[in-house]
Amino acid sequence: MVKSRLIIITALTFAFIGSAVVTFGESSAPPLEMHRYNYNGWTKGLFSEAVTVTGFGSGKLIYLGGIGAEEEKGKPGDIRSPKNFNGQCKYTFEKIVRVLGYNGATLNDITKMTSYLTSAKNIGSYIACRNAAFKAANARLPAETLLIISRLAWPPMMLEVDVDALTAK
Repeated sequence: MVKSRLIIITALTFAFIGSAVVTFGESSAPPLEMHRYNYNGWTKGLFSEAVTVTGFGSGKLIYLGGIGAEEEKGKPGDIRSPKNFNGQCKYTFEKIVRVLGYNGATLNDITKMTSYLTSAKNIGSYIACRNAAFKAANARLPAETLLIISRLAWPPMMLEVDVDALTAK
């Protein structure tokens, strides 16, 4: 009796899972579309500065590759304010605002940031700089992870910020 009930429950479970898979497979949702963007010549061939994903309703996911104080019109390794953390931080957030803007987003659309600093002594300065940028944009702070690491791609860089944002298409 117990064995036959177990067989019936198992059969019903597989029938339910099978119908869910068929329904999911027959979805008429538009396909996901991913686009990669480079706004500065020196980044081409190294990484995408932004990647957007659409096709899941009326939203657009925006992923920004690590944004730091690399000169936008410079060559690889040219860093603005190489010995000045506050200068690098301000420039980094100016770049984040620009790249988000190229994709129809603002600081208020950021859902998650991961920030990398090369020294714990800059945590207070980072928080003040970040907060000033968000306050100037009248934006709320997103979820964030802050990491202290030994170095970044270019030795003079003191910080880098990865950004994930969500906005309407």
